[in-house]
Amino acid sequence: MIELRDIKKIYQLGGEEVHALDGVSLVIEDREFVAVVGASGSGKSTLMNIIGCLDTPDEGAYFIDGQDVSDLSEHDQSIMRNRKIGFIFQQFNLLPKLTAYENVELPLIYQGVSSAERKERVTEALKRVGLENRMWHRPNQLSGGQQQRVAVARALVTRPALILADEPTGNLDSHSTGEIMELLKELHRAGNTLVLITHDDEIASEAPRRVRLFDGKVVADMRSDARKADGSSGTDFDGNAVADRNMKAAPAPVMRSGPGGGSPGGGSAGTVSGPGEESFIPEEDPEEVTDGR
Repeated sequence: MIELRDIKKIYQLGGEEVHALDGVSLVIEDREFVAVVGASGSGKSTLMNIIGCLDTPDEGAYFIDGQDVSDLSEHDQSIMRNRKIGFIFQQFNLLPKLTAYENVELPLIYQGVSSAERKERVTEALKRVGLENRMWHRPNQLSGGQQQRVAVARALVTRPALILADEPTGNLDSHSTGEIMELLKELHRAGNTLVLITHDDEIASEAPRRVRLFDGKVVADMRSDARKADGSSGTDFDGNAVADRNMKAAPAPVMRSGPGGGSPGGGSAGTVSGPGEESFIPEEDPEEVTDGR
């Protein structure tokens, strides 16, 4: 279970305080599929960075499976990512010189998993996304939808407690988008916990629960049955259930990125490590990594 309590993240930009997250409280249960939706500048990328242990809040508390991870060191954040979280990014972030099999295998190499177990788990992950006949193809030999399936397999191969998907259909055509969304729903039905970050209300509507951010605040939280976890009425920002009378019309958004800007899917993050342990965060153009096979 994921629990955020009154999370705040403040950046100093040009001598001005920017409240990227302003008192966000959220509970995501095990095996839940939640879409976090908002325009650029709403705070959704900052929220993903905190949920993904890529950043820490300035105020508030964040718990994963009952463990307070609000103020972890970089080393401990790396361990948490390595053990608990799988990432899927908009840009796929596959290493161009490696095959699909080798791209999926890479996080296991960082974990020190044996060659025999790597083979079993990589093959299983690629079969799960329907690419068992494409495992020796390189990214330039795959369609965009197939590349994103490889990225999904890479997120699954470590058997994480949580899968974070940041705009996973942003670079795909409508057909491939439908395939990837159906794959994510299949993963949810199989018992995985998913958090989907998107600006697209139509994509968000595929998730059983939708949370809208605006100006760093949660302004809507709706489940498919239009009920919140506490039994109170939910809010349908698609206009199909209970209206949120407190929601304001959104003015032109203000960018909320922190220093360096954007989410980790843009290539700003890579292999993050602390003494004795590493976690793999794929980049758009990282150096080739091999294991001496």
